[in-house]
Amino acid sequence: MSSVHSPHVRQATILTVVITLLHFLITTQSHGLHWIHIALAGAYLIPVLVAAVAYERIGGFLSAMGVSLLYLLHLLWSWRDSPMANPDQFAWLVVYPIVGVVTGHLVSVDNKHRRRHDELLEQSRHSELINGITGLLTAVEVRDTATVEHSHRVAEMSKQIGEELGFDAKTVSNLFLASLVHDIGKVGIPDAILFHHGRLNDKQMAEMREHVELAVTMLLEIPGTDDIAKLVAQHHESPDGSGYPHGLMADEIDPAAAVLRVADIFTAITEDRVYHDAMSIDEAIDAMKKLDGDQLDTMAFRALIRVVNRDRDDAISSESFETTDGEPK
Repeated sequence: MSSVHSPHVRQATILTVVITLLHFLITTQSHGLHWIHIALAGAYLIPVLVAAVAYERIGGFLSAMGVSLLYLLHLLWSWRDSPMANPDQFAWLVVYPIVGVVTGHLVSVDNKHRRRHDELLEQSRHSELINGITGLLTAVEVRDTATVEHSHRVAEMSKQIGEELGFDAKTVSNLFLASLVHDIGKVGIPDAILFHHGRLNDKQMAEMREHVELAVTMLLEIPGTDDIAKLVAQHHESPDGSGYPHGLMADEIDPAAAVLRVADIFTAITEDRVYHDAMSIDEAIDAMKKLDGDQLDTMAFRALIRVVNRDRDDAISSESFETTDGEPK
């Protein structure tokens, strides 16, 4: 039972219990009290309507059956000495199911239209988000193709690690998009620093690190990018607090941002750069082990290793079935 529906169920149950108790406690011997029983019979419709709103057709039907049974017991007990008195009261046993099912059907139809409207709205927002991100990537690519190519590789690796860790679909999607745009802030970094050969000095490094906040600022101009911007803002943070721009500690870093950091570092050191040659996979893993726990999230790093090893095993398995003439071995 969802937390949204629980209050409705409690309300319907309490109302049903109260109405039933009043039916049995108030005597039927006096004609002067007869109108109260008529009102209570109508009051049974309230829990039926509440249940129909909460659970649509099934809620309306089950609640109607429940109150019908309780009302029938009241009739059989209260009018046991006069079985033919006020037989019209038995009509309520037909009214309750009709009202429950019809109301549940109407609520179901309305909810269906509302869900469809929400889906179309979400699709529209998602399209705007994708178009905005595509525009940012295009702007970066004009200036620095290598950064965009790197971001695509990081995005694919981040997605695999996120799935390996069991992230839900929305989180994996946000992680993938954040990976695509994690370096877009570099479009605002001067060429002398962005394309610098060799190690940057402290001043240059400080200016380079500004690319994170530049990226976040650019992203927040696009509606619906709050979650993505958060991951980008944290992808250079370290568990030991030595990262930037805010020096967050382990528990303060979003798990998806920790995945992005691991994927970013692995991808970067296994690529050829103007200032270093690409490492092999084993060399990269060995180098990253020295950072595990302090500058890299352990869960994300171990997931990376599993993904990389599985990819290598799959590649070896595929090669074992290939020959030069294309026939399987």
